[in-house]
Amino acid sequence: MLAWGARMGGRPVGLCAVGVPEPDQRRTADVVHFVVHPDVRRAGVGSRLLATATGHLAGLGVQKMTVFTSGPADGAGAGDAFAEATGAACILRYQRLSLRIGPTRPAADSDTGAGCELLHWRDGVPAEYRAAFAAMSSRLAVEEAARSGSDQVPEDFDEDKIQELYAVLHAWGYRTYLTAVRHRETGLLVGYSALGMADSHRRHASQWDTIVLPSHRGRGLGVVLKRANLSWTVEHEPELATVTTWNAIGNAAMLHVNESFGFRLDQSGARREWIL
Repeated sequence: MLAWGARMGGRPVGLCAVGVPEPDQRRTADVVHFVVHPDVRRAGVGSRLLATATGHLAGLGVQKMTVFTSGPADGAGAGDAFAEATGAACILRYQRLSLRIGPTRPAADSDTGAGCELLHWRDGVPAEYRAAFAAMSSRLAVEEAARSGSDQVPEDFDEDKIQELYAVLHAWGYRTYLTAVRHRETGLLVGYSALGMADSHRRHASQWDTIVLPSHRGRGLGVVLKRANLSWTVEHEPELATVTTWNAIGNAAMLHVNESFGFRLDQSGARREWIL
């Protein structure tokens, strides 16, 4: 990761931090944090940070830099306005949905259909399932890239990347909860759902990836996975009160799953990219 800061009058007023891929994969870099203090916005701080970051990245051979912006459900936020003003093209729009967990705790739905069973893990994927988990994560990345219409190469996951991903999340202070569906006859995983909570939060969680392989779609497994994983998480996190998730607008099937589960729209978002 590379980061650049801005100061005015001796105090920090801005930060741009970017995740930089390995040298043989340096086509695209992703913004991790980009923030300018409200008191000095529209004074050129953000533009100078952007110019410094993109200039350095271009020298490393990076061709594109992506950023995720968010705003109110019915309009654009400050990040959207800045990205558009500086030439970042929108490649995919998202909706953020929130679920409030009331006094009645969510019950698990174990009906996975004939021949399937649920598996639960905390803070990582067991070694014997990493290859199948990686294959599903790669497929999810391909589907997201196809929905975006971008020529960005989707990330390809393997067992080592999955192990490293959850090790990094643990080091960053995240507790992760995962539920997968396994086909008993073949022993293969056919879907999973992941949820994360920062160590600093006891009442809020983020719903991350949920995917079901095409051969098992249309059976309601997406809802089963989300419900089972949330129920299992609440067993370990009794103070949990809200869960948020981001849904690609083009992913109508997952939007239906989320809405039927009780999630409701509360924010908008977009993935954008600068060409360097």
